Amino acid sequence: MSFAEKHPYLFWQLIGWGILLVDFVFTVIAIFNDFGEWSYPIIVFTFIGALFAIIGSPCCLYAKRATRVPQARSPEEDRAVRSKLTAVAMARKTPQAALLGALVVAAVVVLAGVTYVLGVRGYVLLGFVMMVAMVVVPFVILTKYQDAQRRRFMKVAHAAQFVDVQSDPWLGYRSDVRQLHAPLVPVPTGYGTATLDFLYNWLRVYMMTDRLSLVQYSANDLRNAGFVAVDGEGAPLDAPEDLFLAIPEHQLDLSDGKREQFEKECRAVGAFWLPRAGE
Repeated sequence: MSFAEKHPYLFWQLIGWGILLVDFVFTVIAIFNDFGEWSYPIIVFTFIGALFAIIGSPCCLYAKRATRVPQARSPEEDRAVRSKLTAVAMARKTPQAALLGALVVAAVVVLAGVTYVLGVRGYVLLGFVMMVAMVVVPFVILTKYQDAQRRRFMKVAHAAQFVDVQSDPWLGYRSDVRQLHAPLVPVPTGYGTATLDFLYNWLRVYMMTDRLSLVQYSANDLRNAGFVAVDGEGAPLDAPEDLFLAIPEHQLDLSDGKREQFEKECRAVGAFWLPRAGE
């Protein structure tokens, strides 16, 4: 783990104060050497960048950590789960997204107006600080919304305990694989408790029982069974270690128009159906 990953707050503070020091040295040199007006934009924008790093980075890092998925075993799984969660929420047409966009735009407009007024009245330093807030505040609003969306979506806590994953090294050679009708959810970076929590909370509106059964396949397993997994653009997934979690359809209730919505959500998370024999 790098220094930036171990100490992200300190890392960005060092960068910010380092930029500020360089800006100060350049300002002194510019004054004594009469660099002229061309040096002013460099001094000002460098100072703004330092303020972003010093003032803005703690807010951004805190907001980012607030949206982190609990029990994610790696940053890759965290990003994958958050992306899939957002995709399903959007596929279900939650109305809060439009309201959030309006709120972010309003925050930017208001803060930009305050920044302009402070600059006109000569409060330069406060104007710079407000300029930082003009970027940081909308970002914090967005991440807080994502955190609320995650908590609203993940209504069943510790749902992984209700998920059974079948993993058999000989599974790909069995003939009944070709009879299984199930969407495959790609998990190329692997999966852990966070992924299983997401899958259970996503599928619970379709499930007919309290437990969810999944089947793990690798790209090599599918190839051995006569299938070639492809990505969303139709390109073969050749990496033999790429993993997929199959959701057998028999445990889902897709009647009364639910199938169309389920298909839409599958496409949103990048899932595709395991073809039956002869397809």
